[in-house]
Amino acid sequence: MRITIKKALISGVILLQFVTLTTLLVSSYVSNQRSFNAHAHKLMIDYADNIINNSKRFMNIAEATTLLSSELLSADVLSINRPEDLSLYFFQQLKQSSHISGIYFANTQGTFVHVQREQGFKEPLFSRKFIVFDNKDTLTSSQLFTHDNIFTQLSVKNIQQESYDPRDRIWFNKALDNGALSWTDPYVFFSSRKPGITSSMPVYNKDKQLIGVIGVDVSLATISSFFDNLDLGDNSTAFVTNRLGEIIAYPDQKIIQDTASESLRFPRINEINNPIALTAWQALQEETQLFSTGGSATAVAFSFDNNQYHGLFKEFTHHEWPWIIAVYMPEQFFLSELITNQKLNILFGLVISIFACLSSCFFINHITDSLRKIKMIAENIRCGQFIKTNVTESSFVELQQTQYAFNNMIDSLIASRKENQQLHLMLEKTNVETITRLGLAAEYKNDSSPNHIRRVSRYCELIGLSMGMSKDKTKELCAAAKLHDLGKIGIPEQILSKPAPLTMQEWIMMKTAPVIGAKILQDAESVTLQLAHDIALTLHEHWDGTGYPNQLQHHGIPLSARIVAVVDTFDTMIHPRCYKKAIPIEVAITRIHTLSGSKFDPSVVAAFDHCLMDILNVYKQLSPSVEVNQLPRRCE
Repeated sequence: MRITIKKALISGVILLQFVTLTTLLVSSYVSNQRSFNAHAHKLMIDYADNIINNSKRFMNIAEATTLLSSELLSADVLSINRPEDLSLYFFQQLKQSSHISGIYFANTQGTFVHVQREQGFKEPLFSRKFIVFDNKDTLTSSQLFTHDNIFTQLSVKNIQQESYDPRDRIWFNKALDNGALSWTDPYVFFSSRKPGITSSMPVYNKDKQLIGVIGVDVSLATISSFFDNLDLGDNSTAFVTNRLGEIIAYPDQKIIQDTASESLRFPRINEINNPIALTAWQALQEETQLFSTGGSATAVAFSFDNNQYHGLFKEFTHHEWPWIIAVYMPEQFFLSELITNQKLNILFGLVISIFACLSSCFFINHITDSLRKIKMIAENIRCGQFIKTNVTESSFVELQQTQYAFNNMIDSLIASRKENQQLHLMLEKTNVETITRLGLAAEYKNDSSPNHIRRVSRYCELIGLSMGMSKDKTKELCAAAKLHDLGKIGIPEQILSKPAPLTMQEWIMMKTAPVIGAKILQDAESVTLQLAHDIALTLHEHWDGTGYPNQLQHHGIPLSARIVAVVDTFDTMIHPRCYKKAIPIEVAITRIHTLSGSKFDPSVVAAFDHCLMDILNVYKQLSPSVEVNQLPRRCE
């Protein structure tokens, strides 16, 4: 008698699940009864340590940023007299350290540069404030700038009535009073109205004269954010408070933010509308003498609403902040329903376990051999090895039918793979030939040397591989690069072939070539032609933004166009045109280096240098009538 594999597998899986469940119930019952108290205490300590360690890590980064900035200002590498450079450095530090909310520097005259991260926007946004005081402590100007994620300026606002003087702020005076790196007590930031702490440090010049104070803001929201990742269960909470009972960090950050925005202070524990947290705090006060336990932790137990809770507090072991990390959770968090149902579940699990073991052994013996063969066939197909196997008799109908189906599928896959390979080769060859012919059409009209597009294509291949492109991406780049001058089809021949310098009107017409090429290639579905469209449109854009037609800059220019721009310029310089003579290769290489950082992407120029020997070999192979003495010594 044969049965369906569906019934066999469902029965086996259900029985095995019962065995597993019973085993877990028994082991959990024994272990929880023995180690409940120890586990609860350790778990809460781990939560507290996690909060402390992460907070210290962020604060250590803030201190390191403060020290580094101080050294750079002391050495005059950075200066408030160069506010743009100083602002860019502050922005880079904010980009590297997401938990730092702001960095600023004020000199002794009150001149102030501040860059901070803005919150609540879909796209990353940064603001920069620049306040200038003259030698007579008179406010000269105050400007507020906004910048995007690459520090491009979006707006500027002149502030007529500026009330902010950095020399009156607590971070400035505390750094001067201590004469070293100092942390402020938690306070509400002037600009963002958000709670946080500041690491500040006086800055001296080489002559040991005070020139100002550097400050780094850390939002307390970074500490509160840790609570979102803590799985404390229902009716459980962790929070941070100071010696005045004010909440420094709490899972619901909005409570702290609302109080800080309205009254410029932190909420007290009796103001957060959490009676369980208040009861836990009162129990901690009754059991311990606050701030007298050093780095040790104290555990307490308390009741609320007929439920038993376990709590723990641990002092934040940092010399600047006598904070307390408090954690509480209900006893049911550890035992849950196991306490009431453990006996019934264990008895039921034992009965099911015996039956499951006997039944599973029977089914496994019958299906293991057939499933192993089916698995072997599937693995061969996954690895691309279409090998048929002999079908063996099986007690299960589906297993035997599956083996037949796999063999039939292998026959179909072998035939389909051969057909697909032939079609793919044919399509690929047709695509490459079509693109090449189209590129030759543009080359025929343009006054370029023979094999120009072939050389440019080969150069792109070398540089693309050097810059880490995959072989497939490099292959697409090679094909698309052949169409880089396609737009010159639309330029009058008398302009392209003119031996004298172009007039202003002729040059304006010549600049339309990228747009013409892009229009020819627009809306293409082919990935290669889409890439050719981007190259044709942005080939003449410069790294510093002075190119055309759209004055793109930096990584706003596609990498493919940046690569083609370098090799096209190089190949054009070393071959004669109607309007110029060829220049020596060494001179062309020098000009490429000169244009690095202005016209060309420095990373592409570096890759060009790395591939130079191979590029010169391609030049030697594909350039007509190349004499050995024309090449640099490195290519001989």
